[in-house]
Amino acid sequence: MPCNSDYMRANDYEVRLSQVACLLDELNGKVGIDKSDWGGYHPRVYNQKVDGDALVSELCSRLQLLDVSNLSLEMQVWWRDHQQADKARLEAEALQRKTEAEKTAALEKLTPYERSLLGL
Repeated sequence: MPCNSDYMRANDYEVRLSQVACLLDELNGKVGIDKSDWGGYHPRVYNQKVDGDALVSELCSRLQLLDVSNLSLEMQVWWRDHQQADKARLEAEALQRKTEAEKTAALEKLTPYERSLLGL
């Protein structure tokens, strides 16, 4: 079958960013979020060139100033998951910095001859 509609389906990135856009809509006071918007077809996201980091950053910075317990369950779950992901990312970055520092310190102990043997 030469023709199909696969290209018309929202991809995972569009679905996730559509959810962020819907949550921003909620913070902006919009009521009655369209289920298709939540499923990846939000007009700000679907088939658009979107800076996902900017959308997520906007939502994150706004939620830091709020008590999310007064917001929707979707917002609370997103915020919890986002904070966990941020924590894990920061821990991984700290570990990488520590490893790089230890590697640099170890390499500084080598003599020029040892460095040449290692091809450094």
